[in-house]
Amino acid sequence: METLEISAKTKISELIKWNKNSVEAIAKLSKPFEKLRNPILRKLMASRVTIAEAAKMGGCDVADFARVLKPLGFIMTSDGQEDTIEENTPTWLNDLPGTSIHVFDVRGILASGEDPLKEILKKFKVVSPDEALCIINKFIPVPLIRLLEKDGVRTFTKTVSADEYHTYFYKSVNGASEAKDEIPNADPADRNRATEGEKTDSEKIRMVDEREFEEVCTRFEKVKEIDVRDLQAPGPMEAILGILPDLEEDELLYVNHKRVPLYLLEEIADSDYQVYISNRGEGDVKVAIYRT
Repeated sequence: METLEISAKTKISELIKWNKNSVEAIAKLSKPFEKLRNPILRKLMASRVTIAEAAKMGGCDVADFARVLKPLGFIMTSDGQEDTIEENTPTWLNDLPGTSIHVFDVRGILASGEDPLKEILKKFKVVSPDEALCIINKFIPVPLIRLLEKDGVRTFTKTVSADEYHTYFYKSVNGASEAKDEIPNADPADRNRATEGEKTDSEKIRMVDEREFEEVCTRFEKVKEIDVRDLQAPGPMEAILGILPDLEEDELLYVNHKRVPLYLLEEIADSDYQVYISNRGEGDVKVAIYRT
């Protein structure tokens, strides 16, 4: 059998790339890992999380990973005793004095059912060059990381425990552009991903009025409707992402939301989905999603 040496620092995505059966093996270790079975949630988590970090999230240790992955040809170095090793802290963070790191704990905001995104972006906007904003959260804010990294922001996430993550956003002198503080509109900036024959973000994600939104919905006989307004973050995004992989090509997902789901839009921007959004007023946003 072909083998691959891994360590506690190996990304979950590397395991999956080498042997797709590792998804099911890891999913059986702990309930939080069952999300790996969902291809979109897998993409959200796997590329940024190491085995050591995943072990903390799942309430197990690296030795458990070594045990279930060994039959698949993975060889854990150091006998799996690296479960306490963290990803090396980048130089830019080590060199930053404490006075240059602004800390914002958003767990209280999430507990109240509110979305901290706008407040995070406001705080980052006033961070001076050569300073960083540290977001303390109960999960890794992957969509926010992707959003700001596109503007040249350097990021690093430290796993403190299964429900506490410190994510640093560094604004270098050479500089990232200003943080975005607006929700997507009818003409979001083209992020230079489009190729000939491929839809740009502005075509794939559209803000429309109520009339056009309803016209889109009436084109579908099969409609799956969900209401995520009472869910706390990241519950709405997880609920929607949990449905999308099973959405049929002639089926529409109709979402009752209380805000424009910016995190979700960033996450599915590269996927084959068309999204229409109708903002009816405070706390009343309708989202329609279907496969292209």
